Amino acid sequence: MQQNQCYLEDTYRFNILSDVIATGADEGGQWIALQDNIFHPQGGGQPADLGWVNDIPVVVKKQESGLVVLYPQPPFSLQVETKVSSVVSADARAYHAALHTAGHLLNWEMRQFAWMAVRGHHFPGESRVEFSAIDASAIPADGLDAAEIERIICQRLQKGAEISSWFEGSTRLCQINQSEAMPCAGTHTDDLAKISSFSIKAIKFKKGTLRISYDAGHVPLKECHV
Repeated sequence: MQQNQCYLEDTYRFNILSDVIATGADEGGQWIALQDNIFHPQGGGQPADLGWVNDIPVVVKKQESGLVVLYPQPPFSLQVETKVSSVVSADARAYHAALHTAGHLLNWEMRQFAWMAVRGHHFPGESRVEFSAIDASAIPADGLDAAEIERIICQRLQKGAEISSWFEGSTRLCQINQSEAMPCAGTHTDDLAKISSFSIKAIKFKKGTLRISYDAGHVPLKECHV
């Protein structure tokens, strides 16, 4: 079953009209799947989108088959080929995209201190990136200056840089201009300049892993002309 994952193509697509292509029920309740899906499911360190179908709140999940399905709250029945209206919470989507993109930028900029990201978690209020030392030249954790790292990141945000994504086979790659491409299925701002703020909340080191917790914000959407 072919489903168009529109959220991978345009972070700033917040609404769409689309046909129901499948329905079903499982332990999560009644679900529907739409031909043109704008909802990002939880995965890759990013939470699921918040949104509505025909003004009814939905829970978003991805099935093992890759199909993204929506669980209306409360449940309601729809027939296949019924056209419905989908809306994503624009503010939540933009915030999630800013957090995820800031995590990628943090990974890239930490290379100058000889640390490379091994995993990321980009949920609001608990965003963090974990790093391992690239080699013996890595700056010790107690020698890292949070204020300096913040300054480096904020300078990059002020300068701005285009962010692009594309597929190579079944793998989606994302790239901040002048950095390396990375496999990623999350949502991102289309330019670093749309991230309005960045702050480091904590730097911790335990059992060979460096963890940097952070927060980031998105410029008001009315200023983006999306």
